[in-house]
Amino acid sequence: MVKMKVLVLGVGMMGYGLLKDLDAQQNIEEIHAVDLNVEQAKKYAERVGVGKITVGKHDVTDVKATAKLMKGYDVVASAVPRPFCDAAVEAAIEAKVDYADIAAGFGTIFKLDEKAKKAGISVVPHIGLDVGIDRVLCGVGAQKLDHVDSFYVWCGGFPAKDTEGYNNPLRYKISWYWPYAVNSNLSSSTVLIDGKKVTKENLSEIDTVTFPEPIGDTEAYVTSGLMDVPEHLGLKGIKNAVAKTLRWPGHKDIWMKLREMHLLDQEEIDVRGVKVKPYDVFIALGHKHLQYNADESDAICQRVTVGGTEDDKPTSYSFEFMHFHDFENDISAMAKTTAWPCSIVAQMMANGEFDKKGVVHPAWIGYEEKLSDKFFEELGRRGIKITTSKETGFN
Repeated sequence: MVKMKVLVLGVGMMGYGLLKDLDAQQNIEEIHAVDLNVEQAKKYAERVGVGKITVGKHDVTDVKATAKLMKGYDVVASAVPRPFCDAAVEAAIEAKVDYADIAAGFGTIFKLDEKAKKAGISVVPHIGLDVGIDRVLCGVGAQKLDHVDSFYVWCGGFPAKDTEGYNNPLRYKISWYWPYAVNSNLSSSTVLIDGKKVTKENLSEIDTVTFPEPIGDTEAYVTSGLMDVPEHLGLKGIKNAVAKTLRWPGHKDIWMKLREMHLLDQEEIDVRGVKVKPYDVFIALGHKHLQYNADESDAICQRVTVGGTEDDKPTSYSFEFMHFHDFENDISAMAKTTAWPCSIVAQMMANGEFDKKGVVHPAWIGYEEKLSDKFFEELGRRGIKITTSKETGFN
């Protein structure tokens, strides 16, 4: 059994998820977790149990200092927010240490591919839930088909049914980075429909997606395209690539009312002589009033469908799972399904089970059977079990 030392960058809700999983592995003998907010990091580490975990204060934007910190560790697992991911990867390249994270932006991170290859390291960016597991499943589906023409993803995280959060006015509580959750209702996305790139306003293209109980019907709306998948797998002839976010029914109406009331405006207004942005007030109120109670469960659901042909017949593969707060292990569904995929990939790297060098798109994990088998074996061992169905000969 290979003994390993792991460095964790960023210790918030998702960093806590990394610590929970890494601490549970017998072959990990040392975990050092750093964050600029060291008091928050200490609280999360104490919640896990500090036997293997040490905590320090660090600013990842200092690339030289971060590279120095990384040296001596077998792998880095990162939960820092997206604006800091590129600097963290630059440091990993300088330190020549393998790296996985849950948030890096695909628009910039692949510019570091050649540097990572020259350093002889593996970097897997944004291997979380969505983005993350969904892209891996896109790769699995693509590998099964003779020709691929479509990728669809539906994914959401929200309060479980019949909880306080399920019944509040937003039908939502905070389980990940709150500003990004809000922004997904305000922007637009470029998607591929019938072979053409089109821009769709988020909160558009509404439809109902149904899962088994205890979830049932959800409301889906456009939030992104999936063109990064065929781009990095080298696939041609893709006609449709669309990702949608899932929320409880009524979500669009709720958020359209908030927008119409200008409660999410970025333009400053004067309040008793103080300039404030309604958006900033809304974010602050959310942080104060939309936190989960200790006895309250969140829910995760995801479906990925990859279509094309197999043996000259129209064929699609669909992958689906649901997950809920794990009270026994004191971890939310969102933290588990976002942080644990990153932890798994980081451990694969440290164990010598991940041999692709450079900046590696998560879809490649699904496209290469050896990596895929190990990844899903480890997810299953942690209670995240994905069902697969196949449909053939449809019109």
